[in-house]
Amino acid sequence: MKCLIALCLPLALMACGVVTGAINSLPAPPAAVADSTVLDEQGALAAELAYKAARVAVETSVDAGLIKGATAAKIAKLDQRAFTALGVVRKAYAAGNATSYASALVAARAAISDLLTLTGKTGA
Repeated sequence: MKCLIALCLPLALMACGVVTGAINSLPAPPAAVADSTVLDEQGALAAELAYKAARVAVETSVDAGLIKGATAAKIAKLDQRAFTALGVVRKAYAAGNATSYASALVAARAAISDLLTLTGKTGA
């Protein structure tokens, strides 16, 4: 009997380490996850709205005849780049990948900024 206890005691002590490790690796509380999700959602919404505003500025300028020729071609390329970057933001958000989502937001912001800079509408 003493031999059985001597064999089981180390196993029981080893299990304590596993429980402690599991407690330390518990997921974040729901409020923290919800706060992060809301911020991610707001970032995506801001990117969407910024692109839509840039697109309206471009279309209005083209319709008014302010943007023509080579400048219009450059703006078309920048618009496509901004639209593609926004698609990457959407996909990264949907996938829940924080790293790719953050870098996608930075890329989208830069592409939208480039588009607005070429139109002369920087918002400043």
